[in-house]
Amino acid sequence: MSYVSLGEVLIQLNSVTPGPLRHTKYLEVHVAGAEANVMVGLSRLGLETGLVTKVGCDEFGNLIISTLRGERVDISRVKVDPNAPTGLYFIQRHYPVPRKSTVLYYRRGSAASKMSPEDVEADYLSRFNHLLLTGITPALSPSCADAVSKSYEIAKRRGLEVIFDTNIRMKLWNSLEEARKTISEYLQSKIVFTNEEDLNILYPGSEMISAAHRIAEKGAEIVVVKMGAKGALAIVGNRVFKKEAFQICQVEDVIGAGDAFNAAFLASILEGYSVEEALENGNAAGALVVTVRGDIEALPTWNDLKTFIESTKKALLLR
Repeated sequence: MSYVSLGEVLIQLNSVTPGPLRHTKYLEVHVAGAEANVMVGLSRLGLETGLVTKVGCDEFGNLIISTLRGERVDISRVKVDPNAPTGLYFIQRHYPVPRKSTVLYYRRGSAASKMSPEDVEADYLSRFNHLLLTGITPALSPSCADAVSKSYEIAKRRGLEVIFDTNIRMKLWNSLEEARKTISEYLQSKIVFTNEEDLNILYPGSEMISAAHRIAEKGAEIVVVKMGAKGALAIVGNRVFKKEAFQICQVEDVIGAGDAFNAAFLASILEGYSVEEALENGNAAGALVVTVRGDIEALPTWNDLKTFIESTKKALLLR
């Protein structure tokens, strides 16, 4: 089984020390981006993956290409734009809220923001069984929104199963109304990932479970609500499955945990795990990622997941 996605890969500059960035002296360089994170995560779990994107003709673009290649993500549709830079973002950790991270984007006018429908090839997408889309890419520019729309229509025509993560980043959208309207177009995907914050944006005033059911009523077979330290739940038909999160003492950076969850959940479903087991594996993957700086560094293999879950459960029994 295989997955392909469309989205921006960025360079993440993560402060080595917690606190306000104005006092930061050292920054680590990481490769990150929601769609790329999930593709790398799926690749480590044994799936064939590919990514459609653009990077700048610069050293950061070179780093992204070499990193994706090293993670066995197909880069044959990664284009290099000589006239636009690779996007950047900064991470401020544990300030002003402990155990939380703040994101500062420098991606306007980036190479990836200039993606268009011309970059989406039907024959390439058709090499894969599944298409992963997120609510981030259509927010980057009108041409990116058109590219996402084209890829969605191709997937529907060619029989690819579409997976969608709402991933609403209000720093990228012009308005709430625009975000709601665009995101709503993709809620009929086979599996929809979301979270409490996004549900409040999509269905203001609705209780979380009720809002998730409203997505299911649009046609999604599985609706997954990621709840961070409170775990995750999934709605399948009229049934609600829930798994508590793993408690982690050492939280370095929470950014990327949701993408790790997505990869482990999706791979688990394909491997024949139950929905509850998939939720547990997703929670475990998210827990591992928050223990380090960077989004992809701690994405687990199957053996990593097994070791983490078994050791955590054993520790609980010994208490």
